[in-house]
Amino acid sequence: MSSLPLLDKSNMVKDLSANITCVLNTMGFWGLLGVLVGVVIVHSIFWIVYRLFFSPLAKFPGPKLAAATGWYETFFDLSSNNFPDVLAEMHAKYGPIVRVNPWELSINDAEYYNELYVTAGKRRTNFDAGPRSGLGMQGERQYIFMEGKKLNALSWTDAISITADHDTHEMRRKAVANFFSRQNVTRVESRIHDNIRMLDSKLFDLRGTGTAVALDHAFSAFTGDLVGQFTCGEHPQLLDGPDFTPQWLVFLVNTPLQHKSLYGVLRMVPLLRNLGWISQLLKLVPVSLLTALNPKVAGFRMFTLVGEGQIDKIKAEVAKETKDSGFEEKQSVFHDILRSDLPPSEKDSARLKREAFALLAAGTVTTAGMLALITYYVLANPHIEERLREELKDVTAGFPEEVPRWADLEKLPYLQGCLKEGLRIGRFFRRNTRISPDVELQYKQWTIPKNTPVGMSICLLHMDPEVYPEPYKFIPERWIGNYDPLMNRNFVPFTKGSRNCLGMNLAWSELYICIGVLFRPGGYRMTLVGTDESDMVPIYDSDVGVAKRDSKGLNVRFD
Repeated sequence: MSSLPLLDKSNMVKDLSANITCVLNTMGFWGLLGVLVGVVIVHSIFWIVYRLFFSPLAKFPGPKLAAATGWYETFFDLSSNNFPDVLAEMHAKYGPIVRVNPWELSINDAEYYNELYVTAGKRRTNFDAGPRSGLGMQGERQYIFMEGKKLNALSWTDAISITADHDTHEMRRKAVANFFSRQNVTRVESRIHDNIRMLDSKLFDLRGTGTAVALDHAFSAFTGDLVGQFTCGEHPQLLDGPDFTPQWLVFLVNTPLQHKSLYGVLRMVPLLRNLGWISQLLKLVPVSLLTALNPKVAGFRMFTLVGEGQIDKIKAEVAKETKDSGFEEKQSVFHDILRSDLPPSEKDSARLKREAFALLAAGTVTTAGMLALITYYVLANPHIEERLREELKDVTAGFPEEVPRWADLEKLPYLQGCLKEGLRIGRFFRRNTRISPDVELQYKQWTIPKNTPVGMSICLLHMDPEVYPEPYKFIPERWIGNYDPLMNRNFVPFTKGSRNCLGMNLAWSELYICIGVLFRPGGYRMTLVGTDESDMVPIYDSDVGVAKRDSKGLNVRFD
């Protein structure tokens, strides 16, 4: 039996080139362009017809334009960045279940929350990590091609928090879950105590100077130092820097990047969320050129480089541990990952560097933002401040020699009410979509096909006026005494289920200890300087809430 002749690739390239030349000579440039435009139009019409009439989601209520194209959501994301408000209007018009784009459903019903956000033991749950690009066909690929296959876990979605595949996520999370447990956070609580002493000392020295302090900078330095120690085993010493290091001097890497540029990066999230290929292009451009063109864009790239430097350093340290039995072992998230029995692919530098970026961003920005928001509302309401200070009197009496413990602070009902109100009003905008790859979901009379992204807006749950009267007001008293149990049902700032916030315990401990020390009796008094509610309340959706573009931040004078 004769074998098939080998293909001559050089001739194939020549033939292809000749065919293209022939087409151009025959049709001309404009003729070819017309054909390409026609193909795009036919392609678009095909998918619009499919989505409106033949898609498994065609039966669900919602705007037809949103069902036809992802550009509906993209338009609001890139213009006004207020799609969460549009989503609220959709639910008001169409009911508790709405088709928000060609491939995704949204449910606004708190009673269904525990059915969607389940533990791993109840149901496998994938995460919808696809971009929101209007041209994206990821939804249709899931319906048509993904049956029985694993989602891609080797791209940007290889950070634990946004790992798409259930099994891969479970493996990655298991390797670090103990480090984020309440028991371990309590064990290393002394790190938080050391940092709060340092923050308090610096603020105390500013008494009577008349200086307006950017307290949001101070909070970012406080949380940045902690997340650096916790994840990488290094103290970034942001609190030691002048003005709380308003540039990103993070993880011992000195950069000229402005501190506020991290928030500039956050404002880029809608663009990157919808046009994900932009972030890939940014990797190809030198940071110096990006800085010259746009410092905010450079911030995104520089922030990833900060994480990259630390991963290389930690790998070298762990390698030295194995060679030198007397070498002191550091305790951090990434040291634990590299010592674990995860397969080598999971310890790949590229994956861990993306993990570092995700942990640095989430661990710094979200908690610092909550600290700033809670502090503002307490200072803006003197009756709240006085009641809080009175409650803190006994538990903080030994400070600074003895820092109040998280376990003691969380027993204080009014302090707890202040923290819960901040987390409730903080407006976590994203829908936190979940995918059931194995079984259909049932919501009332609606059968939801498997592999369908389904999300629930935390913001809608937290701002439900039937559960929280006057939902836009900061009222800690609503959490005191015999309050409506539905408030706890709707309160999900860290989500639930197998994919709830990994750093929840660390965040709670930081909030309790920092606010507890800041408002202790006998300490300094704080006065707002030029900051009002509009500077603090999140109104834009950058996965975390972001305040107005010309926000002055949280500026405070210490007396």
